[in-house]
Amino acid sequence: MKSKTTAYLLWFFLGGLGIHKFYLGKHGMGIVYLLTGGICGIGWLVDLFTLGGQVDAYNALFMSQQALLTGQSQQQTVVVNVGAPVPQAPATPVEAPASAVAPQEAPEPQKPELPSDVAEEER
Repeated sequence: MKSKTTAYLLWFFLGGLGIHKFYLGKHGMGIVYLLTGGICGIGWLVDLFTLGGQVDAYNALFMSQQALLTGQSQQQTVVVNVGAPVPQAPATPVEAPASAVAPQEAPEPQKPELPSDVAEEER
């Protein structure tokens, strides 16, 4: 298992020479960094953001190789709970109690006012 702290310390102090690449087992990239000065500093700067992931990838590969050599297997169980949706009963309208609703009286229709000569004829 490799340490991120060690990898970053090697990167900071000797990264232009690619020592951190040798530490992670990337000998080809270590030689390229050694000959180009960390690819003119650009690769060295990129490693600032990617070195943690590189260490994680190395450690994952190392652990899987160790498990194969020792005959141990790591099993991960994933449980997914998938169920059919439960149908819901249709909502029934709720009526307000009779005491809560005040009865409204309908207004009486008004008779239109007729001119006086028409009103006398109707009587």
